[in-house]
Amino acid sequence: MSTLKDYAKRAKERMKNGFWEQAKAELAHEKQVAATLGISPHKVAEEQHRKLQRQIYDYDGFCEEQEFYAKVVAILTSNETISNPLMRLADQHYMANLTPEQKQTYIQKLAQKYRQAVEKYNSLHG
Repeated sequence: MSTLKDYAKRAKERMKNGFWEQAKAELAHEKQVAATLGISPHKVAEEQHRKLQRQIYDYDGFCEEQEFYAKVVAILTSNETISNPLMRLADQHYMANLTPEQKQTYIQKLAQKYRQAVEKYNSLHG
């Protein structure tokens, strides 16, 4: 969805659902948490700004990113020992149709996304 009409529809939904009030409250809460952890409130505000931009302008990509992050958090907070988290995160059906070189590239990109998600988790949860 990338037409002007679709963007307007999403904007109207955000207004009706109190999206901006929730975003302001979330930012205030995150700044308080950052202050207690010794993290710069400016850094927290920039991160939320990037998140909001992505959520508004690349909604589908944002949703995929949030789902991926949720899977990573589930792996990190799981009580079981997971020896290969990348294979748990990988799309097995997609990988079945790739050449060995394409599989290697896919796994490398997945590993990079995984490292970024782990860093994000660690920065938010100490």
